[in-house]
Amino acid sequence: MTPIFSVFLLRFSGEKINEVGIISFVSLCLFVFSIVGTAPLFYYIDQYRYDIGVQDQFLILKVLFYSCCNLVFFILGAVFLRRACGLKPVPFRSSDMAELKGFQILILIFLFVLCVWVLFNYLSRIEKVALFVAINEGPEAAMKVRSDMGNNFSGRYHWYELAMNNIALFLTFVGFSSWVVKKTAFSFFVFLVLFIYSAFVSLMAVEKAPFAWMLVGLFMVYFLSKRDGRVKVSGAIFLVSLVVILVSIFYVLFMGTGSAGSALWSVFSRTFAGSISPAYFYLEFFPEQTDYLFGATLPNPGGILPHVPYLFTIEVMNWVFPWHLEKGVVGTAPTVFWGEAYANFGEPGIPVVAFCMGLLLAAYSYLISKLEVSPITIGFLVWFILTFKNLSVTGFGDYLYSVNVFVMFSVLFLLLFSGGRLKIRSSI
Repeated sequence: MTPIFSVFLLRFSGEKINEVGIISFVSLCLFVFSIVGTAPLFYYIDQYRYDIGVQDQFLILKVLFYSCCNLVFFILGAVFLRRACGLKPVPFRSSDMAELKGFQILILIFLFVLCVWVLFNYLSRIEKVALFVAINEGPEAAMKVRSDMGNNFSGRYHWYELAMNNIALFLTFVGFSSWVVKKTAFSFFVFLVLFIYSAFVSLMAVEKAPFAWMLVGLFMVYFLSKRDGRVKVSGAIFLVSLVVILVSIFYVLFMGTGSAGSALWSVFSRTFAGSISPAYFYLEFFPEQTDYLFGATLPNPGGILPHVPYLFTIEVMNWVFPWHLEKGVVGTAPTVFWGEAYANFGEPGIPVVAFCMGLLLAAYSYLISKLEVSPITIGFLVWFILTFKNLSVTGFGDYLYSVNVFVMFSVLFLLLFSGGRLKIRSSI
């Protein structure tokens, strides 16, 4: 009954499943990655997950139940803000598209030059690039290099990630939206340069998901720029097929998967069971191995709070795979955001945190919908959706006061104000 009830709640909140929106897309990801993903675990279809210890069917049913509660209360939070508080987002209309102004273009160029400089600076601080290692030496050698490029990077990786992944992806979406509207050779060239940059950054650590999500983002940008955000079923089927084929090829090239069938199964396993299976271990780890954390996982910006953040995803990963420590690999075991709620506050924390996150994202949705429609706001909206869709596969703490979100909002308003008087849209 959960998908039926969720669709009803989404319609009641003003969302449609076939339209690009923050609440609808995050809800779809929560359903696919945390609810559908329990089926191969419960029926022991995924042999790898079974082999690593996901074997207790009662515990898997608890994961399913918590995931269903999480989705429903998340949408209820959005319903409350829009129905009880009256903060309904302004309908999106592609016909209201405004062109980029001259000073806005100069700022966008400066931001891209900054991203290129950051990338070269980052590459100078690492010994090898996992993408090249995977091609030349094989996937096992690339595993350690991938860890050194991210979790085990000797520096403040999140600042590099802000420019290389977030700002550059936003610029790529802006460039694509501008090309879709103008259809000039110059706008296509600009988009092509941005796309090549973002594609390399997304693949250089042999991660498949960032590239796939970039394609999904471009897909959303197109429908926002041309069709009021309404997605055709045929277009969605084409996108899913393209992403599956490309990611399967990446599995063969980067992960050493021997055949196309094995690659397809790897994609299926990683997509549906990979993000929810760690939740199974959370239920085993808390509170039996470690007591509930009562907020200890929340970030501590600038050290202003009286605690050191507990790296629960790393601790759970080391408990499940102790051999990671022996090989010097720093791995993580993130899961849907109710996992962090449970780790901190137990079962009561799941519906409370889900409701609050629904409120938060509905507030963001209302704010963004009031801004004028342009390639800049479309690029930001799609970046925002792809950022917060990660709630379906990771914790909520980093999104309560995210540096990335703050910086990206600052970039957004800098660009909007540089184009003249800020225009606020009306629902009429």
